[in-house]
Amino acid sequence: MCQDIQLFKESPNSVVQSTIPLLELELLHHWHTATAASLAHSNSIQAVSLLAVSALHIGHKCSTERRRIYTEAAIKHNDLSVSLCTPLLSNMTSENCHALFAFSCLVAVFAYAAQDPTATCHALDIGDVVKVFKLVRGAGSIVVQARPWIQQGEMRPLLSLGHRLRQPSGAKYAHELYARLDELFQQHTESVLPASPMSALLSESFQHLLSVLKRGAAQEDTSPIMAWPVLVDAKYLDLLQEWEPTSFVILGYYGAALELLRDEWWLDGWGESLMRLSLKTLGVANEWKMVRCLELIRKHKASRSSIT
Repeated sequence: MCQDIQLFKESPNSVVQSTIPLLELELLHHWHTATAASLAHSNSIQAVSLLAVSALHIGHKCSTERRRIYTEAAIKHNDLSVSLCTPLLSNMTSENCHALFAFSCLVAVFAYAAQDPTATCHALDIGDVVKVFKLVRGAGSIVVQARPWIQQGEMRPLLSLGHRLRQPSGAKYAHELYARLDELFQQHTESVLPASPMSALLSESFQHLLSVLKRGAAQEDTSPIMAWPVLVDAKYLDLLQEWEPTSFVILGYYGAALELLRDEWWLDGWGESLMRLSLKTLGVANEWKMVRCLELIRKHKASRSSIT
C-alpha cells in the first residue's frame, strides 16, 4: 500500500491479539469499498487518515458492544496521521500541500465524528465544541496558504462550493430560521449603542452566520454552513469560553442550521447538542431567544417522521 510507513508493525515485546490483523483487514476492506480509496494510494498521510475515518464510520453503524474496538483503532490511526503531518505543516510546498489539504479535511470529519453526541456517555461541553472548531479552522488555514497550488491539482474540486445532488429535508425551514436570526441580529445592534469591540465581534459573527444561512435558504448550496467556524474571528471562541450569552445564542442557531441543512453521518447529533448547550447556558431569562428556533426543529422532525 504505502512503502514509507509500516502501519501494522508491532514491537518485538508486544503481545499481538488474534483479532488485530482481522480488524486491520476489515478497515482496509471498508476503505477500498466505501471510503474513496483511490486518493489514499498516493500518500501515507491520506492512507492513515482514511483508515481513522473509516474506523469511526464502521463504529458509528455497528452495535454498542463492538464500537469500542473501532474507536480505539480510529484513535490509533488518527494519532499516527497527526504525527506524520505535523513536521510538514511548517514547510508546506507545492508538492505536499495536496496531501496536507486532504489530511485537514479528514481531520475535520474525524473531529466531529469522534465527539459523536449520539454515542458518548456525556453531553458536549463548550471545551469539546471549541476544540473541534479549532481543528476545523486549522483546515481552513491550510487552504489560505496553499489555495493557488491546490487549484492546480487533483484536490481542486474540494475547493468548489458546488451544488448538492439533493437538498436535505430541513432546507425548507431555512428561510424562517434566517428571518428569526436576522431579527435577533437587529435587536443586538440596537441594544449595544455605543458600539464596543465585543459587540462588533458578535455582530460580525451574526453576519457570517446570516451569510452562510442565506445561501442554504436560497437552496443554492448548503456546504458553506460548514465554513462558519472558519469565518468567525478566533476571539469569538474566547467569548464562548467566557460564557458570554449572545455568543451562545449564535451558537444555538448554528446548531439549528446544522440540524436543518446537513445530514452527514459524522454530524449526527451535533445540531441538537449545540442547541441544548446554548439553552442550558442561556437559562430561563434568555431562552426566549431560542423559542422560534426550537419550533422549527420540532416541525422538521415531525415532517421527517411523517415521511418515514
